[in-house]
Amino acid sequence: MSNYSDVIIVGLGPTGATLANLLATYGLSVTVLEAAQETFALPRATHFDGEVMRVLQAIGLAEQTLPFTHVNPGMTFVNLNHEVILSWPRPDTVGPHNWHPSYRFHQPALEGVLRKGLERFPQVRLRTGCELIALEQSEAGVQAHFVARGLTTPEVINGQYLIGCDGGRSPVRGMLEVPLEDLGSHERWLVVDLIMEREVEGLTEGTVQFCDPQRPTTYMRCVGKRRRWEFMVMPGDDIAALTTPESVWRLLAPWLTPDDAQIERAVTYVFHGVIAHPWRRSRVLLAGDAAHQMPPFLGQGLCAGIRDASNLAWKLDWVIKGRASAELLDSYEQERSAHVRATIEHAIEVGGIIQTIDPEQARERDVKLGQGPQKMSSLVPRLGAGLHSAADLPAGFIFAQPILKSGVPLDEFIGSNFAVIGAHDLLDSVSSATKALWDINGVVRVPDEAQQYLDELNARAVVIRPDRYILAVANSTEALDHVSTYLPGGDRNEQ
Repeated sequence: MSNYSDVIIVGLGPTGATLANLLATYGLSVTVLEAAQETFALPRATHFDGEVMRVLQAIGLAEQTLPFTHVNPGMTFVNLNHEVILSWPRPDTVGPHNWHPSYRFHQPALEGVLRKGLERFPQVRLRTGCELIALEQSEAGVQAHFVARGLTTPEVINGQYLIGCDGGRSPVRGMLEVPLEDLGSHERWLVVDLIMEREVEGLTEGTVQFCDPQRPTTYMRCVGKRRRWEFMVMPGDDIAALTTPESVWRLLAPWLTPDDAQIERAVTYVFHGVIAHPWRRSRVLLAGDAAHQMPPFLGQGLCAGIRDASNLAWKLDWVIKGRASAELLDSYEQERSAHVRATIEHAIEVGGIIQTIDPEQARERDVKLGQGPQKMSSLVPRLGAGLHSAADLPAGFIFAQPILKSGVPLDEFIGSNFAVIGAHDLLDSVSSATKALWDINGVVRVPDEAQQYLDELNARAVVIRPDRYILAVANSTEALDHVSTYLPGGDRNEQ
């Protein structure tokens, strides 16, 4: 068996498994090293959004994931008096991504789908029960040294690049000596997962944040018979005692009795808000929790990791196949770090609303928010300036996925390519140099489609990337010639 793969991935959680599927879809060879022997059987993350479903669609696994999801109708914030002070409704119809905006999911099932998906690709090797012990880099590539469980003799795998998707305690990040920036959020919560024995009246289909200063609490309706409660650990709590069944049922008493459900697990977590820098040292990069961690109040932790994978995969593909220089990989952190930072800061802000434990501050919060009640909308951050100019709006935002006139969704039509969408006459009028650049880059032309979304962007044409983010927009032939130079290999990216 060859000891070479184009990309070595350390960690087979959702981020690593998604990245492996994406790279394999592009035709690259991949070896995944995972320390655990089996998939973790208990739920952890519980939410992802329509953008994540688009990534699952890109790897051909969206339909397989749907049975393990529940469309989430949104979140309600209530105060000590059970008054609604803030709401975050989520539509029950598909949104611009052609998927619902918000899903609850069962993480072990998702990981099972992702692992099963990797069986489609003979060039993917999974090495579970294998611990990374060292890595080395050179101009020619990267070398990972690892030991299989039960053995003492190290093995070696060589590759072009290694990606650390190995979680919040990332050994890869430790080996690179990459520091974490503390964004100032470290709260401990008790997480209780339940499997319902019967229907209980009064449990909403959505999520409720009980902003009670005596003990902030979260309830969420998960997939199937699963429900989750989260209780903030308060000053003076005995952590060991808090996780006992007796203590858990006392906390659940306002809603349930032991006859209503069985406890699947009760464990405390510290929710962090941190971000690593840098995410790349030469041929080794970080993704997912290895690169950033956030409080769970927006349900965006897993989403951020999947976005990392989507941003990074096509860039690795272009670099390894010689279509772009290695400098293209610098745009990964430039773009994703700013997006993640905005999400973490917003999650901390929302967490501040929920975790107010001073009674007077809670009253002030209720007065401030209770004039409405106010509605919250989903945060849609922009990528940091990378392949696009920071001044070129709306470049850096994700483009919608309309259904084309043929009945085919946009993503299915363009595949893993760049695309230019706009009026037929405009696309046909560009210079021969631009057409040649499009041909070299495999740019898919999509004429006379998505007019509604172009109108919303005040654009006659839009260039989108393989990860569906907008590279540039244009309103004239000259402008489209100009923005095409943003493509890898274009003049603007060679300057």
